[in-house]
Amino acid sequence: MEKWDVVVVGGGPGGSYAAKTAAEQGLKTIFFERGRKPGEKNSSGCGLGQRWWRDFPEVMEAVTKMPSFRKIEMVVISLVDENQRLRYRSGTTGSDLCANRYPGRKGMDGASVYRKDLDPYLADLAIQAGAELRTSTLVNDVIMDDGRVTGVKTDAGESFQAEVVIAADGAMSTMARKSGMRNRWGGGCTLVPQLDFSCNEDKMDDIIGNAEWCWFGSICCYQVNFREGFHVGWGGWLEEDLKEYRFDLKSITDVPAFQTMCRSIDAKPREFQAHLLPWLKKPPKTYTAGMMLVGDAAGFPCPLEAEGIWQACMSGKIAAETAAWAISKGDASEPALQEYERRWRASYLGKEHEFGEEFVEIWNSSVMDRDSMQGLLQFMLEFSMLHPFSIVFDWGDAHMDCFNQHLEHLLELAPEFADFRNTYIVPMARGIWPSNVKKILLTIKPKLPVLRNMSDKNYFRVMARLSKQLAPFLDSAAEQNAPLPRGSLKK
Repeated sequence: MEKWDVVVVGGGPGGSYAAKTAAEQGLKTIFFERGRKPGEKNSSGCGLGQRWWRDFPEVMEAVTKMPSFRKIEMVVISLVDENQRLRYRSGTTGSDLCANRYPGRKGMDGASVYRKDLDPYLADLAIQAGAELRTSTLVNDVIMDDGRVTGVKTDAGESFQAEVVIAADGAMSTMARKSGMRNRWGGGCTLVPQLDFSCNEDKMDDIIGNAEWCWFGSICCYQVNFREGFHVGWGGWLEEDLKEYRFDLKSITDVPAFQTMCRSIDAKPREFQAHLLPWLKKPPKTYTAGMMLVGDAAGFPCPLEAEGIWQACMSGKIAAETAAWAISKGDASEPALQEYERRWRASYLGKEHEFGEEFVEIWNSSVMDRDSMQGLLQFMLEFSMLHPFSIVFDWGDAHMDCFNQHLEHLLELAPEFADFRNTYIVPMARGIWPSNVKKILLTIKPKLPVLRNMSDKNYFRVMARLSKQLAPFLDSAAEQNAPLPRGSLKK
């Protein structure tokens, strides 16, 4: 039986980056891929956001040279009503703040790329670092010794002993099940069908440009754009009627605005795809004696927009660093590997999941709920009419009358939105930075003559008691033990 410091199960982004990091730590490392090469069985693509330039700049530099690469500088949002009419389109282009986050980067500055290009590159990084890759190998069991994972077995009967196993084997994680950590994902796992299209690259450049697209309203789906193609997709929780998800995916092709876009770029359907994706309010336990879970196996995809590649690479890196630490101590027991959870919770990865419950509930009660989405669509459309450009170009009446008509209609719709706001939006007030809470409240104070000369201490007390909507903001600042004006929340 072969003996290794680290055995990694899975040759996707999480597994490859774990193997790369472990090898760079001087650990004897092997990683397994059940396909003939990494990325072979994954026909999908992914969007890589600006934080990749912060955390994995060498990867992003390579991504810009890949065959399927398309630069992404904005997201275009299209709202479609129940009659399949395009009612609103807007782009999130990024402010100067976006341009100043990371030196040399401008705007949103992300990338789209197919996994068939990305996965082999990441695996090559691991090999170059000294890890050994075994392809066409299905790992289907763990080796247990007195309740601890001590290695893995393949379907060919081979055994590989390890000081630490890192499981990066996807949403249904055989390693998690065989070790007794959990059963298959139940509620919280989504089935994501996609349609992939080929396109004319030059027309994509002229019409789509450097953008991702999203469609909301009567239909909801994302559109990830690549160099000469794109795919549209959407998911639904597994415990619901899967037939409806196929219908949702087909319904986008019936929208006239979508058809126009397809004609303009010579889009032709070329493949139907589907994959499982954990979409959890919070990751479950991510470690046991001798083994850690990373990426989809750990339930790490973002609970707001389900992106999982950055999460996979980040968790793979943290797991490998924890493995090196545990091996140096000669202790890979379950209490020792709790260090992995402490580390990922303290990282950017952990911050991503602080609002997991709130994020998932927003989706459950909006785009995943057609009736609710119709009401929200009307509210969003009316709110958009208060945008300065809308006011200028609404010629239905005198401009100030138009403004007031839309404001009146928005206020009429507001009570219908109140329950949604109070239930799903207000709880996230605890995430507002305390410094911003102070700025908001102290900006309001001079506008209120009756409060203008009041001390900051009494002003904060009055505002907290006058507005139930404001109280969570103040509570958030107090919970974070932040430096609000002296005595502002104390009696």
